[in-house]
Amino acid sequence: MKDSIEKGVSNLNLILYAFGSGTVGINSVIFGGWILFYYNQVLGLSAVLASTALGISLVFDAISDPLVGAWSDRFKSKWGRRHPFVYLSIIPLALGFYFLFSIPSSTEQNFLFWKLLLLVILIRVSLTFYETPRAALGPELTKGYDRRTFVTGWSYVMGVMGAIILSYLMYEFFLVETEEFQKDMAFLNPVSYTYLGLSSAIMIIFFGLTSCISTHKYIPELHKPESTKNFSFNKLFQELLECFSNKSWLAMLISGSFLGLQIGISTGVGVYINKFFWEWTPEVLALFPVVSGIGAILGAILAASIANGQEKRNVCITVFVITILTSPIPLALRLLDPYTSITLFPENNTDLIWWILILHTGIEDLLRAMGFTLVISMIYDIVENSQINTGRRDEGIFMTGPGLIQKILSGLGIFILGLVLQYLNFDPNIATNSESKPPINELVFFQITVGPFLTLIGTSFLFLYNISRDSHYEAIGSLGYEEK
Repeated sequence: MKDSIEKGVSNLNLILYAFGSGTVGINSVIFGGWILFYYNQVLGLSAVLASTALGISLVFDAISDPLVGAWSDRFKSKWGRRHPFVYLSIIPLALGFYFLFSIPSSTEQNFLFWKLLLLVILIRVSLTFYETPRAALGPELTKGYDRRTFVTGWSYVMGVMGAIILSYLMYEFFLVETEEFQKDMAFLNPVSYTYLGLSSAIMIIFFGLTSCISTHKYIPELHKPESTKNFSFNKLFQELLECFSNKSWLAMLISGSFLGLQIGISTGVGVYINKFFWEWTPEVLALFPVVSGIGAILGAILAASIANGQEKRNVCITVFVITILTSPIPLALRLLDPYTSITLFPENNTDLIWWILILHTGIEDLLRAMGFTLVISMIYDIVENSQINTGRRDEGIFMTGPGLIQKILSGLGIFILGLVLQYLNFDPNIATNSESKPPINELVFFQITVGPFLTLIGTSFLFLYNISRDSHYEAIGSLGYEEK
């Protein structure tokens, strides 16, 4: 059976499977920007307490992700290795996001801290049981070097679409001006965030069930693990060490650590920059998520087409180098503008600056989609590379990496950002933009120096990844798989 599964998996089924990544996109946009802003600026929780709660929850990720990955690799049931975990996690995950943004019964610091801490723990553990086994299905459904880029491209697109749809709803329909919350103060309306939580819950159920149901029929043909009657934690630990000693996996793990940290800082700072630096109102930002989605789709398509016949690693490194050079340009020009005799960047609240920034957003999301599509596709190829040496298919463990790194390091980035906000005296009661300009300029300077530096280090470690097109073909051939 191990060479027949891919023959029956159509492109449509792979796209429906990729729908499940929409949940990851929702998680990313919530944890990347709204959660810290909501609890800090809207509810008034100290930035240090908010980031501390987010940081503590990372401990549960560090423990649960590899264990759930290894468990799902070895789990046996009539519904296969992966599907039971995913089905059981969807409802708790949806409820966690709903209650995260419910209006609290008290705004006391201790109450807000414990509410935030308990709910983010529920969300992180539920997401582990959802995404780690679900992502592990990808390498099982596809074996081809280039076809894997197709499915990871669509997974990235769906992840971005989850984030884009939620962001568009937030800016266009939820963050509306009211008599009490005018112009950019609409960001501070707590009712808007209850709609954000409800929408997140509904979208998670839709994305999760679509992915699960579309792949359910393939359960009888998927890989079945050996008997686990002699299971022991000592044996499991030894097998984990075998997996993590893979050179290419270590290269991706270290690279992902720096890239994940960069993502956490840059996305977390985004809402602050939009409100205080560019002085946008929510309605002006409504089209930005749409352009981001278009850029991501084009990027995923380009990744699959440009990398076709090429080495994924080389294309990926080229893309990340370009982003290092282009991503900080608008922010840097605006910071330098007051110190030059010529105008380097248009004034805020003009049509020209809107067009420049929306085009820059689309280009950056296109490049980001290309890079991370190839990163996940490269991780898929580690499965067979390791199987040659261990005799096991450890998709759950290897696919733990992207989720674990993104959650932990992005969370660490948000924690660092919380400390920076506290250091810069970002008072939750800031009422006018004039009061916020000194700290926001320093925050932007932090972003344009630290972000590219972390990306550069992460990109450098990709050179240590040593799985090529030829070595992958050799591996799947020796294992008896057919490349489709």
